[in-house]
Amino acid sequence: MKNALITSLLLLFVFRLQAQDPPRKSDQKGSKDYPTISRYKGAVIQEYDTVNYGEFYLGLDKPVRKDFKGRGLFFNKYLTVKGKIINTQYLIPFEEGVLKVYENYKNALQVAGYKILYIEDSSEYNNFYHDDYYNYLIGFPKAAYGINTDKYYYIVAKGVKDGIDVYVNLYIAVGGNYGQDFIVVNQSIIETTPLELGLVTADNIAQNMENAGHAAIYDIHFAVNSAEIDSKSDSQMQNIATYLQAHPEQQFFIVGHTDNTGEFLLNKKLSEDRANAVMNQLITKYHINPDQLLAYGVANLAPVTSNKTDEGKARNRRVEIVLR
Repeated sequence: MKNALITSLLLLFVFRLQAQDPPRKSDQKGSKDYPTISRYKGAVIQEYDTVNYGEFYLGLDKPVRKDFKGRGLFFNKYLTVKGKIINTQYLIPFEEGVLKVYENYKNALQVAGYKILYIEDSSEYNNFYHDDYYNYLIGFPKAAYGINTDKYYYIVAKGVKDGIDVYVNLYIAVGGNYGQDFIVVNQSIIETTPLELGLVTADNIAQNMENAGHAAIYDIHFAVNSAEIDSKSDSQMQNIATYLQAHPEQQFFIVGHTDNTGEFLLNKKLSEDRANAVMNQLITKYHINPDQLLAYGVANLAPVTSNKTDEGKARNRRVEIVLR
């Protein structure tokens, strides 16, 4: 039995080696860099694929022992996102050093306007990323590329592009094969779909509150240039109330936002009136404790994307629940 197990492990190892292409001297045919993230100097795209619509798990805390899809180890806290997934594996000359590559990527993301959600600098969970996360759960093409060191960096970031949320998932480590060592960068970009501009559930609100401290609500409908809430907003208002009722000990701001159409002072008043309308309906119709809520309007002072397109304006018109 022991010899059979050893033979099976050797065969699996050989299969992985055979499944990986030799290091490329130029980018994989048909591959390209993501527009807002510049590649590291000297990097070559070893593997590249896209998924038009899929589910992706972003780690927001260290892995712990837990049953997740039949695996025995997964992130203590994570974010599930859906949309277009773009997987790119870069091989970078080994002499650049894994720390230098990591710091370059972190700085590049921040300069490009991405918010860092989580960073893991460790050597403890490399097997988890090598096997369970990338090869099994994410299905990243030939993700490991012979990882041969315990040291790695894992980064999760969030930005906005063309009116949609964009998440970046990076794993940076030393790897090698065919007698060569490289810095391996597994980069996954997830472009969320515009579907999220619709109904937000109480669970969605809870997840956004935990991860970001605020939640954007888009499915509250008002008459044009009015603070009157349309009755088709009832489902969304009920979901907000359900979340608030489940967290009676917490206090929140209800914040109104507009796009940049029209005069600022009029938009400021409109955003305040709409925030107050939402707050008042939560109190009077859904019996939320008035001490939990304060309403403010900020017009177009806090856009989440550009107002140059109709899609961007739709994204910027919203009511947000913000943790006080």
